[in-house]
Amino acid sequence: MSCRLQVLSRCAFGFSMILLAGGTVGCDTTGDAGTEAVPGVTPDMGSGLPPPIGGGNGAGGGLIPSGGTGGAGGQSPPGPVGGQGAGGQASPGGGGGGPNEDPYCREGIEDVCGDDFDNNCDGRVDEGCTCTVPEKPCYTGDPRELEVEKGQCRAGTQACEFEFYGPCIDEVRPSAEVCDGLDNDCNGAIDEIPDCINEPPVALCPPDQEGPTLANYDLVGAYEDPDGDPMVSATWSIVEQPPGSTAAPAPADGLETRVFADLQGEYTLELTVTDDRGGVGRCQTHISTNSNDQLRIEMVWNPGAAEDTSDVDMHLRREPGGAWFDSGPMGADCYFVNCRVCDSVGEAACREEIAAYNADPSLSPPAQVEWFAPLDDDDPRLDLDDVEGGGPENINIRTPRDGTYRLGVHYWDDDDFGPSTVSLRVFCAGQVAATIGPVVLNPAAGGGSGPATDFWEVGNIVWSGGGCEFRAFGTQRCPQICTRGEAQENGTCPAGETRGEACR
Repeated sequence: MSCRLQVLSRCAFGFSMILLAGGTVGCDTTGDAGTEAVPGVTPDMGSGLPPPIGGGNGAGGGLIPSGGTGGAGGQSPPGPVGGQGAGGQASPGGGGGGPNEDPYCREGIEDVCGDDFDNNCDGRVDEGCTCTVPEKPCYTGDPRELEVEKGQCRAGTQACEFEFYGPCIDEVRPSAEVCDGLDNDCNGAIDEIPDCINEPPVALCPPDQEGPTLANYDLVGAYEDPDGDPMVSATWSIVEQPPGSTAAPAPADGLETRVFADLQGEYTLELTVTDDRGGVGRCQTHISTNSNDQLRIEMVWNPGAAEDTSDVDMHLRREPGGAWFDSGPMGADCYFVNCRVCDSVGEAACREEIAAYNADPSLSPPAQVEWFAPLDDDDPRLDLDDVEGGGPENINIRTPRDGTYRLGVHYWDDDDFGPSTVSLRVFCAGQVAATIGPVVLNPAAGGGSGPATDFWEVGNIVWSGGGCEFRAFGTQRCPQICTRGEAQENGTCPAGETRGEACR
C-alpha cells in the first residue's frame, strides 16, 4: 500500500470510487488496503464531496471520471482534464456538464473520514477520524490542484498521533505564478505571465528499479537545457514511500544519490533541477521492493514525531508452549536479546551490513535463534533493533516450517517520550497478510522501563503449505495488553482484556 494520493477517489488511499447498485457510490475494496466501503453517499450537490476532475463517460448523474464525454444530465465540473457532456458546454480547462460548479468543500458538514481532503473548509483533514494507518497523504486545498500538468502543488503527510490523525504537514499549496516552467498557482496554465521567454531545463531520471527490502539503491540523474543555461541546483526528494518509512536520499543535493529502502513496498523519488534564470525541471523514478523472506513482519511507531527516542521491541515466539522473554540461543522468543543481526547503536554500519547481504542473491542475513536444528533458513532473525525511536524493526524467517508463531510487542523504554503509537504489517510469501494497528502503548508510571511497561500480545501467525493466516487477539479498540511482568510470569495476557479491564 502506497502513500500516493488518488485525487479521483473519495475512499481511503489505494482504493477507487465505484458506482454501486441504486446509484450510490462506494469504495472498491478489491485491492490490498483492507478498507470498508462507504455506502449511501451519492454524487449530488449536497453530498459534501468534491467533484471529480474533468468529464468522463457517465449516464444520468453517475460518477464521471476524468477525460471523456459526460452522459446525459451527468455532472462534470470544470477541471484541468476533461471532455464535454451532453448537458452543457465544456468549461475552460475541464469537462462540461452544466453551468453550476460544485465546490470542493462546504462549511458546516462533517469531514469524510479516509478521503484525505478537507471537506468542510476548516483547513484540516480527517479531523477526529480514528487512525487506520500509521501515516497517510493529505491536502487541505482543492483536490483538482494536484492533477494539473507540471503543477507545483503537492500533498502533505498526516501521522497518527495516539488514536487520531495530526496536522497535514509539508503540503505545497498554490502560489503566485513565476517564470519557471511550473504551474505555480495550479490552475492548469503554465507561466501565464508577460515576457516569460525562458525555456525551462529538463531533468532526466534513471529507469525504475526492483529489488529486495533493506537494500541500497543508487540513482544517477542528468540535466539538459534547451537554452543552454547552466544548472545551479539539483535536488532529490521522496514523494511516495510505505507508511512509516524513514527512507531519505543521501545526499539530497546533486544529480547522484542513494536510498536505503527500509520497508517493503513502493517508493517514488523526484529529481528537481534549476537553471540560472530560475527555470525548473522535474522527473520521477520508482523503486519497488519485496523481501526474499517468506515470513516478514515490520513494525513502525510514532512516524514523523520530533525528538522521539523511545524504544519499542518486537517479539516472535515459537508455539506451542513457548514463553515470552525466553532469551537463550535456542529460546522460544526471538527478540533483541538473542535474535538481532545488528543494532542501531551503530545504525549506519548496521544498515550497510544488512544491505550487503540483501544485494547478493546467494547470501542471507544469518538466522540467530536455533528453533530447529541446525541453525539455518527455518530459524528467525531480527535485522534491525531500533533503540532511538520510530523504527522500523523487522523479524524474518527465510523458509518457515509449518506451525504457529505468536507475535508480541513490548514498550521497552519511552525515554521520556510518553505513550507510543505502534503499527505492524505481516507479509507471507511477499504479500500483505495483515495490517495491525495503530495501537497506543504506555510506558511504566513515571516513564522508563521495567515490569510495569505495556506488553501487547498481537496474535498468532499460522504457517501452512507456503502461506499463512493471521489470527488477531482482541481488536484495535480493545487490544490484548497487559504488563510485561504479567506476560512474563503467565506466558500470556488475559484474553478479552486490555490493561486489566474487560473489553466491551
